[in-house]
Amino acid sequence: MKQYKYQMHIHTSPCSACGRMSPAELCQALYENGYQGTVLTNHFYHGNSGIDRSLPWKDFVSAYEKDYLECLEEAKKYDLDILFGIEEAVVPGLELLCYGITPKILYDNPQLQNCDVEEFTKTLRQCGVVLVQAHPFREAFYIPNPGPLPLKYVDGLEIYNSGNSTDEMNQKAMNLANENPHLIKTASADAHTTDRVMYGGIITEKRIKSPQDLITTLKERSYTVIIPEKEN
Repeated sequence: MKQYKYQMHIHTSPCSACGRMSPAELCQALYENGYQGTVLTNHFYHGNSGIDRSLPWKDFVSAYEKDYLECLEEAKKYDLDILFGIEEAVVPGLELLCYGITPKILYDNPQLQNCDVEEFTKTLRQCGVVLVQAHPFREAFYIPNPGPLPLKYVDGLEIYNSGNSTDEMNQKAMNLANENPHLIKTASADAHTTDRVMYGGIITEKRIKSPQDLITTLKERSYTVIIPEKEN
């Protein structure tokens, strides 16, 4: 049976200030590394956004939709599946990957730019969005209180993150997920450049072509995570 690889955590320029690849470069890298597609999870309003936060909400969200639409157009060259997503900091340095979210959900909820973690997670869950904490044990100078969010705020954990977690941090995430089997497990490259796209992700037996496909795949656990034995 044919299998499909999907990357789950990716950043492009200009939406992510740390992104160093364009939509065109991302799509080419996905294709060359055998991926069927990706969830585009650029840093959003309270994260490392490359978009001017002083813009009206509609214009701010539009910049993310534009990047996504550019990816969709480029993806046609390779028959790739591109899903919209965001990575948002819900408390300083602690970020959620929002799967199944759409630009329309963002347009319709401008309060997301000012709400706390309680309201943020409640609002998106009411819209059917799946919330996975990225690199839950990452430590950095800009994270005052590193560690996992209270589990009531998350639907899953990133148990492998190539770009922003050490082996020890990933193992802690894996252990926590195993101790809480209701949690969804994901793995990713957290890539900001084309040479990092090939690490991690998920493998499915069906293509993921829509937000609902993505939500169903994650909730039904109809995938396996990709955890490389060794990185180059």
